[in-house]
Amino acid sequence: MRFQSYEEAERWALSRKSMLVYYEPFAAALHEAGDPQNGLLCFHVAGTNGKGSTCRFLYHILKTKYAKVGLYTSPQLESIRDRIRINDEWIPEDVFLSYANRYAEIIEKYKLGMVGISTLFCFLWFHEQQVDTAVIEVCMGGRYDTTNVITSPVCSIITSIGYDHMEFLGNTLGEIAGEKAGIIKPGCPVITGDLPEEAMHVIRRQAEALGSPLIAHLPFENEDGYRFRAGEETYETVISAPYYKFDAMLALSAAKTAGIDITSEAVKDAVRTSTWPGRFETVSEHPRIILDGAHNPEGMAALKRAAKDCARPLIGVFSALKDKQGPAMRSMMESFCDEVITTAFRNARADTAEHLGGDIIEDWNEAINEACRRAGSEGTVLITGSLYFISEVRKRLHNDK
Repeated sequence: MRFQSYEEAERWALSRKSMLVYYEPFAAALHEAGDPQNGLLCFHVAGTNGKGSTCRFLYHILKTKYAKVGLYTSPQLESIRDRIRINDEWIPEDVFLSYANRYAEIIEKYKLGMVGISTLFCFLWFHEQQVDTAVIEVCMGGRYDTTNVITSPVCSIITSIGYDHMEFLGNTLGEIAGEKAGIIKPGCPVITGDLPEEAMHVIRRQAEALGSPLIAHLPFENEDGYRFRAGEETYETVISAPYYKFDAMLALSAAKTAGIDITSEAVKDAVRTSTWPGRFETVSEHPRIILDGAHNPEGMAALKRAAKDCARPLIGVFSALKDKQGPAMRSMMESFCDEVITTAFRNARADTAEHLGGDIIEDWNEAINEACRRAGSEGTVLITGSLYFISEVRKRLHNDK
């Protein structure tokens, strides 16, 4: 197999479906590729919600100390390449193409899907570029995730435990926590968010069994506007939502564990300026259009709290994947929006607007246009339900600009 262009390699990678249990074949493929993950100084982040923004905050904090910092996140918002970054630069097209050609035989041999390919390329590029440290986000779960080849992280972080991916991770908080706890490694510190006791019990038991210090996160106090307190220090974020500030606090807690002076002005500036696309992201004004990747009931509950100060009328546009609790989330959205328009987008995993229910406009472009009309120039349009949906919307809105 030989790809002639990056576009050809990208189409091939995106077309490959990932297996439900990634770990064993991926670990074998990685070993055959030279185990590039070995020796990587990294932070490993899992959780139902909040792990993407926690990773981003931590990444920016680490850049105040280290010259070259890697970041691996999931899913992509604009391109498969945006999963893999060093100092805010995506993995270059020519590097992606060279890896696709060099490792295609191994990828085919172990039947790696898109997730396995992107994780493999992440470790290859970070190794080749000799990053000083990296932040690695779990793609799904933890125990059987491709990223769980990491053996000695500086710190493991579990941001939250909620009901998501239940067909893969279990039907109770305890079962889901058991999968997330799979990233805990012997003797390596663990920091968690404020987890339900059923989940915390599982995390605590796993940490004790492996001799891994379970470290309490910094005391957190939300303040008005964009400010919050973590320990004795006051910080600011670009988004006023309490959940976003809490994610920043978790990143600060991890950085402190790694010996970084989190009271420095450089760190405070990193927190203040850090952004994460698709997380309560304002992409337009008049009306104000906000994109948020809430994709489960816990995420929708957090979004409700964040949206309480939005200008009215507040018009929601909602779509979701079919393996999510779509109708329940749409109902939750209706409880805090003035109106909600249900729509659909093109993705093999996307739910139908008919199944999601509510006020339906099938074409999502028309749904957004109608939401803007209903909101008027001074209102708010809130688009949410799936990160994959948000990805499509961002492309359109940025093109409109």
